Amino acid sequence: MKTMLDSRTRTAKPLVCTLMAAVAGMAIAAGLSSCATIQRDVLYDAPAAADAQASAAELKTIELDLVRSRAVPGSVDLAADRRRLTELLAVPSGDATRQARILALSAEAALQAGERMTATKRLDESRAAYGGDEIASVVASRLAKTPDERLAILQKAIAVADEAYRIKAELGSVLLAAGKPREALAVFDASLPFLDEAYTTLYGEQRQKAWALRDSGATMDSGISAYLTRDPIPLVGMAAVAQAESNALDRITGGASWAPGVLFERLRAAGWYVNTGALPGAAATRKDAALFLWMLMTHGDRQMAVRYTERYAAKATSPVPDVPYGSPYFDSVLGVVEEGIMTLVDGRNFDPDTPAAGLDFYGWLLAAAAWR
Repeated sequence: MKTMLDSRTRTAKPLVCTLMAAVAGMAIAAGLSSCATIQRDVLYDAPAAADAQASAAELKTIELDLVRSRAVPGSVDLAADRRRLTELLAVPSGDATRQARILALSAEAALQAGERMTATKRLDESRAAYGGDEIASVVASRLAKTPDERLAILQKAIAVADEAYRIKAELGSVLLAAGKPREALAVFDASLPFLDEAYTTLYGEQRQKAWALRDSGATMDSGISAYLTRDPIPLVGMAAVAQAESNALDRITGGASWAPGVLFERLRAAGWYVNTGALPGAAATRKDAALFLWMLMTHGDRQMAVRYTERYAAKATSPVPDVPYGSPYFDSVLGVVEEGIMTLVDGRNFDPDTPAAGLDFYGWLLAAAAWR
């Protein structure tokens, strides 16, 4: 009996081993099949796969390209960015947020290229992929037909977007255009410090304008806002801004609102501009601004207006090298510098022939109007 059991046992072992090996083989095969499936999934979704999807860094680069292009049209290769975005859209992706961002950037690029229908289509696709993309909200606002629609879109988007800094910066632009400089300044300052420098290039001048207008009665449709930029202010613009933002010209206008061209002619005849043949639209220089402000500050008091000529008469020299004694701008330059209205650019020279930016003139004007 013992011998028979041993014999059966010896006979059964190869069968058991065979069965175990078969089961193990099936398990290994199943495991390999599963691993292959997992690997295919990884290749399908992994952002790092070669040319399969854009990395976050690449999308950021394209975003900043488009911001710079919007700030300074033609400054970047918009066509190249559009081609790359098209390539990225051709790659299937399981990442809805990334796909929405690519589509939103595509919409922005199309809008900059003047293709509103394409931009609208890409925007709709972006929102269908994922509704919280911040750039998509900015593009939606820019595609809106009215300022009120733009404002409503951005205000709603702030509450639901993953981030809101880009939306707030665009909101600042919309608020400024709506004549709300204080509100615009608040959202600019709550967003631009947290964004890349490209956004400051895009919105920085608007932020400066909001700051300049924050305590002013001037609004964006008041007729003077076009002068309040970093561009040179025209000679007639100095008269228009002075009339709108101070009462310093009331002694000439009687408090009435004169047409800028009429006011310019009156001031030119009264010696507020050295060049009596100057055209109203000619760019004002720093020396032109100094003379205008000094005339405003001296209120027609001839003795006060030429006090520096008398002070330096003995030596007939100027303490400011690039504004010589005897220059028609001599008294005005020394006056506005001594009274702290304008400054020497390097502590020594005035740089008289450099164009005067509208925003700079506005700041000088406010200081001059408040001067005793």
